[in-house]
Amino acid sequence: MPLLTMWLGDGDARRGSVLRGKYELMITSKEPWRLGTKIGKYTALVATGKEAFVKLREAAGDYGKLLDLLKAHKWIGIKLATDDNFKAAAKQNKNSITVEGVVMYLRLVSGRGGSLLAEHYTRDVGKALEVADKLKATGLRPNIVRSNANYVVYIATTDLMRLAEQDETIRKAIALYLTEKAKNGTPRQREIAKRS
Repeated sequence: MPLLTMWLGDGDARRGSVLRGKYELMITSKEPWRLGTKIGKYTALVATGKEAFVKLREAAGDYGKLLDLLKAHKWIGIKLATDDNFKAAAKQNKNSITVEGVVMYLRLVSGRGGSLLAEHYTRDVGKALEVADKLKATGLRPNIVRSNANYVVYIATTDLMRLAEQDETIRKAIALYLTEKAKNGTPRQREIAKRS
């Protein structure tokens, strides 16, 4: 609890680092060497790894409810580090959906009549296989292809429509995406979006 209080008061919150999977707990102090590894004039690296953030969240206990109500930015950082679904939702944009904690981007493909795909991009083949296994566990049929430096894990229209039937959030995201493409897409995208 003292470390949580210290971090909420003087800690360095780097939301972008947490979103990229870099978990570092840093505290600002006049004498940083007393707290941990000195990494700047007034900054100490106290702990690294997701486990440190899990312990901070556990230490908060019921106090976490108050921090939720206050929308404290450092508390949001802790939640991003400890809750995969919360993290996925933070990464999500208007062209994406979240499936089992995996952010997937919607894309219209014009080949053979056109179709709608949901894609997840990664440069790590191990991560691509992990994502595919996570999707398979839910009954989906993901595919993996190589695209330049990336591996693309994608689900096809059939699985995407099945997800839309089960999840209103996904259904709304698909409807908004198709509406936007029908209005502002290329001529081919407009044609596919109107048929979908």
